[in-house]
Amino acid sequence: MKRLNSGKLARAHGSVRRPGYDRARTRIGFAHVGVGAFHRCHQAEYTEDALEAGADNRAEIGVNIRPPSIEEQLTPQDGLYTRLLVDGEKAEARVIGAIRRVVDADREAERAIEALADPGVDVITMTVTEKGYCHIPASGAIDWERPEIAEDLKRASGRRSLPGFLSEMLARRMAANAPVTLISCDNIPGNGHILKNVVSSFSEAVDKKLAVWISDNVRFPSTMVDRIVPATRPDDLARVEQIAGYRDEGVVVGEPFRQWVIEDDFNRPRPRWDIAGAEFVKDVEPYEFVKMRVLNACQSALSYLGALSGLGTTCDDVRDPMLKNFATRTILDETAAVLPFVPSMQVRPYLELTLSRLGNPAIRHANHQIATDGSQKINQRILQPLRDRMAKGLPSPLLETAIAGWVAYLAKSQPAFGSAWDASDQIMPFIAGIARQSSGDIGVFTRLFIGNRAIFGERLAEDAGLIGRVASRSRAMLGEGVAKALGGAMAEATPAGYDGVGRIA
Repeated sequence: MKRLNSGKLARAHGSVRRPGYDRARTRIGFAHVGVGAFHRCHQAEYTEDALEAGADNRAEIGVNIRPPSIEEQLTPQDGLYTRLLVDGEKAEARVIGAIRRVVDADREAERAIEALADPGVDVITMTVTEKGYCHIPASGAIDWERPEIAEDLKRASGRRSLPGFLSEMLARRMAANAPVTLISCDNIPGNGHILKNVVSSFSEAVDKKLAVWISDNVRFPSTMVDRIVPATRPDDLARVEQIAGYRDEGVVVGEPFRQWVIEDDFNRPRPRWDIAGAEFVKDVEPYEFVKMRVLNACQSALSYLGALSGLGTTCDDVRDPMLKNFATRTILDETAAVLPFVPSMQVRPYLELTLSRLGNPAIRHANHQIATDGSQKINQRILQPLRDRMAKGLPSPLLETAIAGWVAYLAKSQPAFGSAWDASDQIMPFIAGIARQSSGDIGVFTRLFIGNRAIFGERLAEDAGLIGRVASRSRAMLGEGVAKALGGAMAEATPAGYDGVGRIA
């Protein structure tokens, strides 16, 4: 079967939605760094909607800075790919044309820098995962100990870390006097502040004049993005081939729900993503807090506890009554007490929507995939709500149990605890070291793990009571099973009283 490209597009099956505008009449006014599945299923579709509505004429160029090479998927297809939305047995296919070209910085670093430094590019968005920012999760500061940062400080060009790469690109824009807006679309609280901090810190270390120019000419609005986009599987490519009548190597699959909230801080013409439902607001933080501490916290906790229970996906987790009840009570009985009130994201209905989305049987989001890089995610999703409750003098047996699930999950990846699976996280050398030291004692492993201040911060790392409770809960999971450990934690927790919209009554 022939592969999707501009020539093949007109012969796609009638059920497939195709670009309703002339791609040749668009200009490249946006760029995106990290053209993975999430971007192509989320931000790129907002751009597609604006183009189709005639509200904006700016398409984008994609730049990939890490393997795998997206260029090999999209360049032979003229940048086209199919976005497949699935909900139960329903599937809706749409060809996205917003990405005009893709450049692989790993192979063509100079071409990638030139593309981003083009004065015609007004806005650069990015999705590089939490660890890509090279920051310390507990503080948000740039991590000068990261090997890629240390190497980039020695280079004048060809830098490979995100802070180094963007600093090199911004030096080109400074020479051309071309201000720009940089938007992080990753799940980090205050992602705009984090991006500004790491880029400005690196730039000041290599060129103080550049750091001053960045302060005056670059904007870093924060943003909150939401759509569940699991990894594309071979079955998904086959399904699109059957639906559309062409072969597509760039298929992305997502749920129907999407949300995008963006801080209204631009120094170039603002994109018309609002045409597609994006919200431009003064302060993104309340939206971030609710989304990360409800949806993302449920994803993380369920991924660890689900894997420990022998389950494969979040859909399986939500179907398990004990796991679903635990996630529900964690949010309503503990996290909700330290959440801001957002009228459009009231806690109880938002949690019900979250569990319904996670339970979508067509979205096979693997527990081990979600569990990846927990060291970069756990702070904003679970540790910060715990700290906020501690500051109020409130006990948190359920949040502590979620942490215990993470501890047990990482422990079980090590030979001393059975090597049940391979865990993926940049801290795995540290985990391997403390697992050897612990000699199979989960209490010792927990104490050494929570002692990692870069993740847990000073207060939690020194809290002997917390360490003891988490160790006890981890030990129960490994010895008595997840269900019994969760049952004990829920019996210990005090139910909170709520009004009809999910606030404490």
